[in-house]
Amino acid sequence: MADSKYFKIGMVGGSMKSFMGDIHRAAIKKVGNLKIVGGSFGTSKQASYDFIKPLGLNVDDLFPSYRDFLRRERQRKGDQKLLFVSAILPNTMHYPIAMTAMDSGVPILGEKPFTSNLDEAANLVRKQRATKVPYRIAMVYPAYSQLVRAKTLLSKGTIGTLRRFYLTMQSGWMARRVENQGNTHALWRVDGKRNGVGGVLNDCGCHCQFVLEWLTGFEITEVCVGAHACVPGRLIPDDATVLVRTKQGIGGTFMVSQIATGHNEGLTVEITGDKGALIWRQCDPGRLVIIDNAGKRKEMKDDTPSGESPFEEKPYGANEAYIEALARVYAEFAESLQGKKKKARSKDQHILGMTAEEGLRSVAVTAAMERSVQFVPPDASPAVKWQPVVMPQLEFPKVTELTKAWLDR
Repeated sequence: MADSKYFKIGMVGGSMKSFMGDIHRAAIKKVGNLKIVGGSFGTSKQASYDFIKPLGLNVDDLFPSYRDFLRRERQRKGDQKLLFVSAILPNTMHYPIAMTAMDSGVPILGEKPFTSNLDEAANLVRKQRATKVPYRIAMVYPAYSQLVRAKTLLSKGTIGTLRRFYLTMQSGWMARRVENQGNTHALWRVDGKRNGVGGVLNDCGCHCQFVLEWLTGFEITEVCVGAHACVPGRLIPDDATVLVRTKQGIGGTFMVSQIATGHNEGLTVEITGDKGALIWRQCDPGRLVIIDNAGKRKEMKDDTPSGESPFEEKPYGANEAYIEALARVYAEFAESLQGKKKKARSKDQHILGMTAEEGLRSVAVTAAMERSVQFVPPDASPAVKWQPVVMPQLEFPKVTELTKAWLDR
């Protein structure tokens, strides 16, 4: 399949202007035995020429479309075939590329979310089961060692019976209308046709959902969303708060935002039990904190690199810890395709990344969030997006006047 040093892989999307493309290439380089040997990196062959020099590719290795690239791969034999293809594109492109890859028999590692709507997610799972083509989603959290430790501690009852959870993914990189200033990373995220109508719920809500359910074993059953397009001119949400209920009777909150000025810390997880609380922050991923009921703080640390990302008008992820976690996802997927991990995993073990079935589950929760945002009560006009509880009118019109009268006595 490859020479003595490298296994061949391909890439779809991830152009030189792509934020996640650079991160994926850095992760692939860190793995050490994977090499990009071809792909469709832009909307035309001309747009892919920038890859020739840095990746050492020939013009014949570049394709004007992902369909041309994957169809050629279907014709390759033996050592010429790719081990798998990595796909880094806007959300609504995840589905057609994955379907084409499965038709071509090419294993695929795609970005999250799985798809941008529930029908496509269900079709893709059916396709994957029918073709048995391996599929992995680059959800990196199971590759963070302290989160794996947190999962073990929770299962052992270290903080007791779980009572509530609070997960946030807040950033301020889209606090201004940067999509009108040439920021290509923001441009597709404010477009419901390329991101999905949930906006920030598609982009960040899936992180909270996956980590909560993977970490605790909870199953989300109900969501209630307050979401807004805070920056004038945007038509899909860039900020949202989600009230969450689980099958286990535990409630909590997700807060996701692209307009939280000054924030760029990635995911934060706080889980509270009757004996203590557990805290993990993606910007400081080598530290796991347990606080008991007496306020005593226990910190567990390892040598995970820093998760701090610079404050710039780009999404979270440009840091060594994220790249290292993503590299582990790549390495584990490559090893599984080489047949090096055939032994059965125990119930406590988890593959690195997210499976197609887990992707479907994630899209189902996101779809429920979107329905909550768009819900219109039967007796309300179509303009109503949510039904707030109105505060009762008080007997006294202004508390400030009462206070002033009291002080003036």
